[in-house]
Amino acid sequence: MIEFYRPSLRATLALAVLLAWVGSLGWLGARQLGRSEATTLSSEATLRLAPATTWYALDAGGVSIGYAGISFDTLSPGYLITESTAIEFPAGDSVERATRRSEAWLGATLDLQRMRSGFGIGGHHGDWTITVSGDTVTARFLSGSSRAQGSARFDTPPTAAVAIPYRLALTGGLAPGRSRSIEPIDGWPPSVRTTLVKVDADSVIRFADSSDARPGRSGHVAAHFDSVHTVSVLINAGAGPRRIWIDRRGGVSRMTTPLGVRWVRTDFDLSTTDFRARLRSRVDTIRGALPPIGQFDGRGTADTSTATRRFIVAHRDGSPIDAAMLGLLAGGRQEIHGDTVIVRDSATGPSELTSDTIPDPMIQQHAGAIVSWERHLVHSAFTLQRLPDLLAAVRGTIRVDTSIDAAQDALGTLAVRAGSPDGIARLLVALLRAAGTPARYVVGVYPRHDALLTHAWVEVWIPQHGGWTAIDPVAGAMANTGLIRLAFAGSSRPEEMVMLLANARVTAIGQGEMP
Repeated sequence: MIEFYRPSLRATLALAVLLAWVGSLGWLGARQLGRSEATTLSSEATLRLAPATTWYALDAGGVSIGYAGISFDTLSPGYLITESTAIEFPAGDSVERATRRSEAWLGATLDLQRMRSGFGIGGHHGDWTITVSGDTVTARFLSGSSRAQGSARFDTPPTAAVAIPYRLALTGGLAPGRSRSIEPIDGWPPSVRTTLVKVDADSVIRFADSSDARPGRSGHVAAHFDSVHTVSVLINAGAGPRRIWIDRRGGVSRMTTPLGVRWVRTDFDLSTTDFRARLRSRVDTIRGALPPIGQFDGRGTADTSTATRRFIVAHRDGSPIDAAMLGLLAGGRQEIHGDTVIVRDSATGPSELTSDTIPDPMIQQHAGAIVSWERHLVHSAFTLQRLPDLLAAVRGTIRVDTSIDAAQDALGTLAVRAGSPDGIARLLVALLRAAGTPARYVVGVYPRHDALLTHAWVEVWIPQHGGWTAIDPVAGAMANTGLIRLAFAGSSRPEEMVMLLANARVTAIGQGEMP
């Protein structure tokens, strides 16, 4: 007689518990795989983000030239990220403080809702506000009697550049070797560029987290050091490439640009209190650390050469260049080979995307006045042969204004028939876009001996000239090859571009040296 195994009640219950456990794991796994990024951000942010403020010394070649802070606050619901900077900028025989305070209000999923930024220098103050409504971003600017407003639409709602570290940390995006694309609002004036974010190696950063004011010694000294595990992230942003060291909660421990300042995490008193107290005695040191930086307006320049030029770029303090970060400046007519920047008359490398036109609310190509002027000036398909007439019309109508209150947007520049190099460049971009021709605004630098002169110009898509072609509407001609592009957003004013140039030395070499 055959007897079959009959499990005991205990065995049956154990089997049922095991099956329920396996089923629960499967359900949780399926739920995790099916969660959207928004759901992940909402739940992870609630668990892992708490109010905190981090302080930084702004370093140029080993010399502290300013300070900064990033604060993260929780709201109900949502979050507020505040970024403040103060940097000393050479002015005559002394220095002048340039400050910026930016605030980004985020929703529960770190989605951008609105932003505000104020910039001040020498008694002048300007304010930007940004609001997001669906797929539309509206920007407004106010400075004294100067006002500007514009909107831009996007395929997907953009995020705030200051929120990128938190988004990466909370969505598992800090795994070395991983890369992704993000569309952040970046720069002031703001624009949005599809930004490639690449995660590099892990590292441990040590920093002073407290200080003491000891008797008999001037200032503060570090009292205690801490260390944090971070991941290096390379970001090809609209306002210029940068490398950020991010911890597992999204905090920034260090940040650098190819040729500009380094953000070094430290104690509040070491970064801020001591800097303010010792500033008067350190003016000459700060001035000596920075390169001479001025404005290049393109008028009356003897340099109209479009011959190929080569520049050696280096840090003023002799520290090595980050080759990967510098390499992100390549594209269009620019090539990067190690520490050498090559600028040609036309693009010679692989063709870039014509869609990389960088939406900018201050390029109001759909405004009635812009469209009307475009029909008068362009009124048909744009070609390279028609460029001289278009530039002559713009230069003959629009006056260059280098004052601090000069118009920065396309519509404002057209309205008063005058604008900064930024405003004139944006006006030409607006005219070309209204005519259906891809064009984008860029800012960069013109090296002259030891000085670095900042400027804004235009890149327009001309297939017969190799693709993206550089044009300087202020000079009324093709952009000379002495202009090196650094970014696709922001202002070209020297006091704002010092962040990108504070530790830069650029030397022209070989054929086509600067006149």
